[in-house]
Order: sequence, then structure tokens, then C-alpha cells
Amino acid sequence: MLEQNEHWSAYLCRLWEMHMGYLAVSATFFALVALASTSPLAADCGAGADEANAKCYPTLQAAVDAALAGDLPLVLPRGTYRIKAPLVIDYSHHAGTGFELIARGATIDGTAVGGPALIIECATDCFYFHQEGTLFVNADTDGAAVVFGKADFSDPHNSGKLDHLIVNNRSTGQHATGCQFNYVLNWDVNAVCVSAGGGAGMDLEQVQFSTVRGAASAIAGTAITLGSGYIFANTFEGLDLEASPVCVSDMSPRTTNNTWTSLYFNCPTGLVYSRNTTTFGQIRWQLGADVQIPYILR
Repeated sequence: MLEQNEHWSAYLCRLWEMHMGYLAVSATFFALVALASTSPLAADCGAGADEANAKCYPTLQAAVDAALAGDLPLVLPRGTYRIKAPLVIDYSHHAGTGFELIARGATIDGTAVGGPALIIECATDCFYFHQEGTLFVNADTDGAAVVFGKADFSDPHNSGKLDHLIVNNRSTGQHATGCQFNYVLNWDVNAVCVSAGGGAGMDLEQVQFSTVRGAASAIAGTAITLGSGYIFANTFEGLDLEASPVCVSDMSPRTTNNTWTSLYFNCPTGLVYSRNTTTFGQIRWQLGADVQIPYILR
């Protein structure tokens, strides 16, 4: 009887060891599956790819050119893409269908360019530019780091969208600016535009019936500058404007009937306007502790 119990105990121990071994193998297998499922997919660089992946090209401009030539979305996987010349996206050939830039936390480092890091333009009217995902753009220029449209307003950009654009111009120059919107209509803008210089965080030259949200600052300048073009029927909402001597400058008679709602102003001077300024629009703002003068006529 004792011998039988010893055999039975040995059998149970062996069964337990086998069970624990099975659990260990299973755990390892599922861990490998989970790791594989969270690993980034390899770029599809084949001729039949349905996107132009920046990892497949020697330069970022080559990837842009391939996307435009093939009428494909441009994909920027996470990483830093260093450029030595402005990255130009001229989507004139797709003026009616637009261009899509998909950024997965990518950074365009244009600090070596000495000019704009990113230029979006067309020959004439264009529609449906879309920046999807999170895109960082760094620059070092006494001008705008990112430019949408031409300065002469000859290429209106219609019905565009910026999902999450973060621009940092580290130049301390007098005119250093984060983002410059020359002529956009019916855009949905979610951007953070920062300058270390005396220009603007966000320079809106001619913007109409668009929505603007995000944040802007210029260490020695103005968080948002409203330019000389026609700026009307826009909604500015949920904007964080601070770390600038002036939050908003509107010196143009062509700025009319905009709505400013749920804004945070935290600059020594909130709003600067002139005798030529027409109806600024409806204002609902929250003033921070750094505000000394909410608004002033110059």
C-alpha cells in the first residue's frame, strides 16, 4: 500500500511539472505574439505600394516627389528627418483631389536650412490638403518656419486640415515666425506655432471661414498677427496665447466679423489694434496673471 502511494505521489508530481512546463511555453508564445503585434510594420517599398513611405527614399524631398507623381499619400514614420533645403509640397497636379501627409510622430529637422523648413504651395487654386497625425517641424530662420501659400495670395488653399502640427523656430531674429498662412479658406487648423524671435508665433495673412485652435507664442514678438489680407468669418477657439509681449495684433481694416471664444491670453498686452481696425468680432477670453493691458489702441 505504501509503495502504491509513493508511485501515485510521483505521478502527481510529474503531472504537475508537465502542467507548469506547458504554462511556461504558452506564456512565452503569447509574449512573442504580443511583441510582434506591437512592433512597427516594415515599410512597403514595392512598386505596387499604396503609399509613399519616407523610409523607402534617400531624401524626404524624393519621398514627396514620389507621392506626388503616384498620387499617393506621403507617410512619415516616427523618427527625425534632417533636411538641408526647404521641403516643398506643390500639389498643383492634384488641385482638385488634394494631398495627404500622414505623420506618425515624425520630426522634420530644418534647422540647417536657413529658411523655411516646409512650404505648401500650388500654381493656382488648390483643395483638400490634409496633414494627418502628429508632425513636428523645427527650423532656424529669420522668417517663417512653415509657409502655407504664396505671399502674393495667388494660390488659395481651400478646405484643408491640420490634425496636429507643432512648429518651433529657434531663431531669435527680428522677423522669426512659426507658421505663416498666406491664403487659406475653410481650413480646420490645430497647430502649435512657436518662435524664439520677434516675428509671430502664428501669422495669418489672409484667412477666411476657418477654425483655428492650438497655441502660439513669439518670445520677442506677437503670438498671433492678423495680416493685411481679408480675414473674416473665422472661429478662434481654445487658443493658448502666452510667452509673448503681445498676444494678438490686428492693425488691418480688413479683419471683420470673427469669433474669439475660450481663449487664454497671458501676455503683458492682450490685444493691439489701430484706428483703422474695423469690427474685431465677438470676444470671450480668459486673462492670465501676466496681462497688464488687456487691449490698447496704437
